[in-house]
Amino acid sequence: MKNKNHSHTSPTHFLSSISILLLVGFASFFTDCSNRRNKFHPTSYFPVNAGNTWIFDGDIYKMEITGITKGNEGNIISMSYFDSTDIFLWKEKYILLKDQIYFVSFEPHTTILPKVLFDPPLPVAPFSSKPGHKIILESKETHTDSIKSESQILVTYEIEGIEDVTVPAGTFTNCIKMKINIQYPQFALRPFFIGDQYWWFAPLVGPVKYDLPSAYGELAEIKLNKNRLAPIM
Repeated sequence: MKNKNHSHTSPTHFLSSISILLLVGFASFFTDCSNRRNKFHPTSYFPVNAGNTWIFDGDIYKMEITGITKGNEGNIISMSYFDSTDIFLWKEKYILLKDQIYFVSFEPHTTILPKVLFDPPLPVAPFSSKPGHKIILESKETHTDSIKSESQILVTYEIEGIEDVTVPAGTFTNCIKMKINIQYPQFALRPFFIGDQYWWFAPLVGPVKYDLPSAYGELAEIKLNKNRLAPIM
């Protein structure tokens, strides 16, 4: 009669295998938690609750989130702009997608200026906290008024640094300074957003300073709704 070899798993080997599985599981869990903690969240630098209001001492005097509605792809945010006499100047519409806010349209109060659409929409909040980080995006800028015109534009975003900023509203630490530049084709009919734009964003506060080709302002007062952020789609 032939002897048959039987394989037996010892209790020690079994417990060792379970320990390895548990260690792998814990490592994956803590790695995932660490990644989530370390992930950059643009909306942490531009809170998007309805009613949030930023008041500056410059030409762009007041920015206010006047509405948040649910769209097909994400939440649509309406940001209204006012002068120092509280006269409505224009509205910008954004869409909130995967924790980033994107610029969809510029809608002026006066018919002197065109309505401007971006397809695809362009980021509004900082995309990174790493100085020197740069991205270049392509979009179609469409003007819709008495004369409809389209331009393919290249938009460069650059994180220029992390700074402490002192403005009339106070001192804000670890602000992200972001530069935006829109490059138009050589023969664009009506280039609209010409020149370098600089924005400073404070954590959990939003924009605290801007330096644009035609306007400069520093945060003088802020009103933030403490309710939770609009749901991210």
